[in-house]
Amino acid sequence: MPEANSSVNEWSPGKKQVFRFSFIFLSLFILINPNDIVPYFSVVQKFTRWPYYHLVNWFGSFFFNIPGTLSNARHPATDTVSNYLIVLFTICIAAIASVIWGTIDRKSSNYSKINEALIIVLRYYLGITWITYATLKIIHLQFPELTPITLLHTYGNSMPRELAWNFMGYSTGFNYFIGIAEYIIGILLFFRRTYTLGNLLAIGALANVLAFNYYFDDNVKLLSTMLMVMSLFLLARDIRRLTDFFFRGKAASLETTDFFRFNTRGKNIVFNIFKCGLIVFVIFFDLHALSGKSKQLGYIGKKAPLYGVYNAETFIVNKDTLKPLTSDTTRWRKLVISSISGKAGIVLMNNDMRYFDIKPDTVRRTILLTAENDATNRYILSYNLKDSVLSLSGKHYTDSLQIRLKRFNLDSLPLLKQKFHWVTEHQQRIER
Repeated sequence: MPEANSSVNEWSPGKKQVFRFSFIFLSLFILINPNDIVPYFSVVQKFTRWPYYHLVNWFGSFFFNIPGTLSNARHPATDTVSNYLIVLFTICIAAIASVIWGTIDRKSSNYSKINEALIIVLRYYLGITWITYATLKIIHLQFPELTPITLLHTYGNSMPRELAWNFMGYSTGFNYFIGIAEYIIGILLFFRRTYTLGNLLAIGALANVLAFNYYFDDNVKLLSTMLMVMSLFLLARDIRRLTDFFFRGKAASLETTDFFRFNTRGKNIVFNIFKCGLIVFVIFFDLHALSGKSKQLGYIGKKAPLYGVYNAETFIVNKDTLKPLTSDTTRWRKLVISSISGKAGIVLMNNDMRYFDIKPDTVRRTILLTAENDATNRYILSYNLKDSVLSLSGKHYTDSLQIRLKRFNLDSLPLLKQKFHWVTEHQQRIER
């Protein structure tokens, strides 16, 4: 990748072509990318996505016979066919446009100033991205704490992504550690004298993120790969100097861009104040917006009514008391009520868990359980919770139900009971 130093008067034709392609591809990706991490940038993207998505829909339909599904509505930056088509189409556009640009512009000896501008855009984009993901970890939104449903889910019945996210979500302290580290990376990227250090830290962190996403089949492999591509583009500017310093034992000084440096000290101070204000704004914007979403989902703040795990002690259907037989697919073994987001699970006697949406009414003291995949499968129940005993009565289809359950103490589980120890005299046996 070309260096930003304008003293390099002549770039080779190959270097100029690589830059033209990189500039167009990375600029379009940032402009179109659906990963909404830049505050209020979605307003701009409303106007850029509509024509671009129509072209991508045509591209997928014409060349790959894939029906167009992209619209101007927001969609996550996950590993969908549509998002891969966006990247592939952007690569094709960048390749064609860079050749046309090179054909028209034969006089330019280098693109130093444009390169400096692109470096600043990538620094700020990556900086905001790192700060956003740091905030997601600090408020436990990216890796939420283990819910009652999660705690009863077995390893074997978990998807690889679930297993990885539950591992990360178990430790609040570990999330704080990673979040603070990502805040540091993001802030370092904003300043021209520290962005190389921040970028080196970012590449190391992204290598871990890529391994995490690839080997646990997380659905943001495409996005994390693109973030690594951007970081490597930034690294290319100083790769020779870093090689001399780390591997050849030579003295080397890192180059800093003067694209936004002014002739007067006062203007530079004003610009630095603006930059610091932007960092503070992004952090507090993310904290406000994302903490509100986290509270809505129940990851932080007040728990849902009846939150917890309840073991069914008696189960009466139409005045007939069902015995706790493991072959029974009607009687409950457990009722599991998760976060405020309205999720619950019913564990049957054969240990099969059925998932339900739950709507509690604390005034009327009723709950409505509706199966996730069958709206006709509904429990309409009145409840009474006294001490640790939950009594339910109501209807399931045409059957009348009376259920007595007792709350299970989740803190008695080894995973939650085990705390930090400086000294461990006897290593506990790990089940194999």
